[in-house]
Amino acid sequence: MLGSVLLFGIYGVAVNTKEGEPSRYVKDATYIEECGACHLAFHPGLLPEKSWQGIMKSLEDHFGDNAELDQETASHLSTYLKEQALKKGTPTRISKMLRNMPEEPPLRITELPAFIAAHHEVAKQFEVEKHKEGFLSPCDDCHRQAASGIFDKNQLQPGYGIKELGDTQT
Repeated sequence: MLGSVLLFGIYGVAVNTKEGEPSRYVKDATYIEECGACHLAFHPGLLPEKSWQGIMKSLEDHFGDNAELDQETASHLSTYLKEQALKKGTPTRISKMLRNMPEEPPLRITELPAFIAAHHEVAKQFEVEKHKEGFLSPCDDCHRQAASGIFDKNQLQPGYGIKELGDTQT
């Protein structure tokens, strides 16, 4: 019995230590080159595998743009995204994005329930009811270490906001 308690305690310490570390990921040069050519190569751990699969299947209409890739590159990126995707049982600071995840998760990071919950104060700060689509997409506007997978609230810096993106009232 004592052995079980000690083992459980050691496991708890290990999990909590992992959760306290910044979420870093294995960077892939092809991912950064292909996806980062048009926008921030978003941390793959921000979306579950099912979302990445949906994105990779619809590259001919990637949120209004054609982002088609040759088969070899698409296959490489699909494998990479599957390995790095947001997963249950992989505790990191970003794993909280799994909270309230619907069975069919959205393709946009900004539409994840946990993202919306974490960013609801932003609308209040800018005194708007709803953000214009894409307003929160450039993560690195406020999260200056987003490219490294670090989204620490204590390291936030004000982003571009309404002045650069226009009126977000709807």
